[in-house]
Amino acid sequence: MDESDQVHRSVPPSPGERGTLTARVPAGSRARAEEVAPAAPHSRREEILDGAAEMFAEHGYHGSSLRDISGHIGISHSGMLHHFESKDALLDGVIDRLEEHAQIALNRIPELSTDRRALLRGLADIWHPASLPIRLLATLDAESVSEELHGRYRMARLRKVHEHVLESCFEGLAAHGLLREDAEPAFAGRALLAVVLNLAVREKTIRPLQHRSHDDAPLKDLAMQVDAFLIEEEHPDPRPVTPQP
Repeated sequence: MDESDQVHRSVPPSPGERGTLTARVPAGSRARAEEVAPAAPHSRREEILDGAAEMFAEHGYHGSSLRDISGHIGISHSGMLHHFESKDALLDGVIDRLEEHAQIALNRIPELSTDRRALLRGLADIWHPASLPIRLLATLDAESVSEELHGRYRMARLRKVHEHVLESCFEGLAAHGLLREDAEPAFAGRALLAVVLNLAVREKTIRPLQHRSHDDAPLKDLAMQVDAFLIEEEHPDPRPVTPQP
């Protein structure tokens, strides 16, 4: 059983929900967090999904009407309905993208589990709190507490996938003798994702009120959270961690 099968079976799909996470992204892919879906060629359907993802991340599913989304994109309401017959169908397409993003994280577990710097690089690439997929994940995850949200079980699975990926990263670090003896990989993974999602909210609430901009502050916070579970390095690498091109 591979990692993605383990995740699928831990949170079974609900009747009426879309299918489980599938390997739409080849193993070994390296993608920046904002590059959630393939964009060549960038069709009108993809443009609609781009705009919907931005609106859902900013205003939530319930706070974004189809007319709001079509106005944001610059397309007629009827043109929107030509591609997506309902807002639920549009949300399904957006969640498809989040599943592709999660699949990238699954594919990179072996790479991100080798040492502290590798995990921090993964946090910058995949889980940057200011990136669109993470802001979108944070918003829809919060809305999924409502039983009325279409796709709430898919969102539950997505959170479970990300927790599983980060737990696996800490298990790999433990195998390399880098995890504190009193640290539990499962808890470390859940805690780190919780901080990621919390910082995604902070990026849209607290940060705009600050007098100075600190672009790397979220990554510093995440590095401190990672270090809380790792043994202290005698000679830590002083070079800053930046997302991969």
